[in-house]
Amino acid sequence: MEYEMKKIGYFSVFKLVLTIGLVVGIVLGVILGALTGAGFVPYGNSISGFTIAFRKGVAFGVIIGVVGGILWAILSAIISMIYVFLYNLAAGLVGGIEVELEGEKPSRICPNCGYKLPEDAEFCPNCGAKVGL
Repeated sequence: MEYEMKKIGYFSVFKLVLTIGLVVGIVLGVILGALTGAGFVPYGNSISGFTIAFRKGVAFGVIIGVVGGILWAILSAIISMIYVFLYNLAAGLVGGIEVELEGEKPSRICPNCGYKLPEDAEFCPNCGAKVGL
């Protein structure tokens, strides 16, 4: 069975990209922030001063990394909305992506009584309601 994807829902793409972006952005932000935050450490004369400065540098890097990860996720979600708009526009003009699905064809169900309808039924054999083709 071949189907053509003519339109993509804005909110479904937004929530998916935002969720993935938050997870990836925060994880990478924490890791990279901790690594680069150590570079903000001023070198001190005493070992204890260096330890305190190192902790502050890493904490600063992690905070910057988390904030950067959140901003990256939000910007990614907004940019994906622009892509969805452009896809929907182009799919309306030249056609959407063709997708071939395997498996059983979805069955038709009577909206009146819930009976499973034959493919060519115009009326429900159970309740007699008009269901069309």
